[in-house]
Amino acid sequence: MPINPVDPKWLEILKASGWQTTALAIACGLLVALVKFKVIPTTDSPLWTALPAIGTVIFGCLALAAIGSALTKVFKPAVIFDQWRLKRRKEKAVREYIPYMSDKEREIIGYLLYRKQKMFQTNQDGGYAAPLISKGIIQYSGVPGQAIDQIRVPFEVPDHVWRILEKNREAFPYDPPPNGEVESHPWAIHSFPRPVSGTFGL
Repeated sequence: MPINPVDPKWLEILKASGWQTTALAIACGLLVALVKFKVIPTTDSPLWTALPAIGTVIFGCLALAAIGSALTKVFKPAVIFDQWRLKRRKEKAVREYIPYMSDKEREIIGYLLYRKQKMFQTNQDGGYAAPLISKGIIQYSGVPGQAIDQIRVPFEVPDHVWRILEKNREAFPYDPPPNGEVESHPWAIHSFPRPVSGTFGL
């Protein structure tokens, strides 16, 4: 039935989703190409041949659009891309901060790299590792509902940060103590009593 410009009902196509309108646009482009290359007959052929071919293109594109829309709801590519971009930004920040680390910060990272130790426990304020925590190089590690002792709070180096630190291992020299000597944790502040600081929200 021809479109009546006076009848506003045909404008309801504007309510279609982005996926649907994109599919219709692709279908129209395909139809033009298929007609031009005579894949879809337009002359000397009965309508029962041309119309099903046109319908197949249009409804096939709409079906693909529906599948694509469903897949994006499951896999959330926009969220995945944002997370990837955030990690790349953090990795760049870590690389740029390495030349400005203090001796104590380098000692802590050197200890962890030497021991191949991504996680450690210390007071809730992080001790001497507090600057590294504020930079996101070390972060609190816990799960909601986990019981935490304030003097043995778990911290860890995130995997994407660990890879950057390993690639720059020469910037973190570490000399372990001779055999028989007790090795102290470089992040620990051995002073008592320690002031009580804020708690972590779980």
